Amino acid sequence: MPLNKDKDEVYRIIGLVGSFGFTTAGAIAGGYFLGSYIDKKLNTSPWFMLAFILLGIIGSFIEFFKLIKKLSNETNDNQKR
Repeated sequence: MPLNKDKDEVYRIIGLVGSFGFTTAGAIAGGYFLGSYIDKKLNTSPWFMLAFILLGIIGSFIEFFKLIKKLSNETNDNQKR
């Protein structure tokens, strides 16, 4: 039974880390569309688009580092037990 629990934990970790690609793609796409919309309205192309894409990239990496920290803390807690 413990082997199955370890296997489930590995799949959970892979799923969490694997979601980084979707998070990054969504943040970049959202930044692109929002920035493009604002640029069209204010006739400031491409400045808002670039700024929002950059913010999306920064935000996704911040979330990635939070995830890594959370997984690291969980691993350390499990090793202490």
